[in-house]
Amino acid sequence: MQGNKTQTRGNQTRDSLLAAALQVFGRDGFHAASTRAIADAAGVNQALIAYHFGGKEGLYLAVFEHITASMTEHMQPLLDALQLEIESLDPGSADGRRACLDIMDRLLQGITRMFGQREAAGWVKLVMREQQDPTEAFDIFFQGPYSQMLEIFTRLIGLLTGQSPQAQATRLLALTQMGQILVFMVGRATTSRHLGWQTVGEAQMKAVHEQVRKNLYAQFDEEVGV
Repeated sequence: MQGNKTQTRGNQTRDSLLAAALQVFGRDGFHAASTRAIADAAGVNQALIAYHFGGKEGLYLAVFEHITASMTEHMQPLLDALQLEIESLDPGSADGRRACLDIMDRLLQGITRMFGQREAAGWVKLVMREQQDPTEAFDIFFQGPYSQMLEIFTRLIGLLTGQSPQAQATRLLALTQMGQILVFMVGRATTSRHLGWQTVGEAQMKAVHEQVRKNLYAQFDEEVGV
């Protein structure tokens, strides 16, 4: 029983450090963030960072593993279901082309819902820092469901347009479609100011999806005949 209590306390300490590190690294960046500031924010002894993560760098990588795990929890069931549907598509038929568009729409909806979660707001600052100056942490992020989402979208665009998924034009189009959602998270201050939003949550991201959905259908109306 004592061992279970010790393990529980250890897990709680680890979770507290991850949550604190997400905020401090996002605010200060890796180099400026101090382990003391992270430990203070978590309400634990600074030495526990080395005990649980081996040091500051290990904690930073663990934060990205945590982000990736959270994204996987939100998105993997949907991604698996969509992959199965894609395998049965007949892109040469009108129904198949409409199905491609429907799957893209559902994927975009899943992404907007994920970013509408409160915890997702903490991911953005860190991910943006890695986008500008990638480290080993970016590999952890990109190799997770984010890459899978991009590849699914790219494949669907290829099926819908008849272009190769490896073609630059296809991959650029996939990035621009998904980027419509990401800009609302990355440009949070501009978005909130321009739209008069006091917060960016589930309701706001639902409105984002509605607009992105209209853009998606307008982009591909010729291919699907709508």
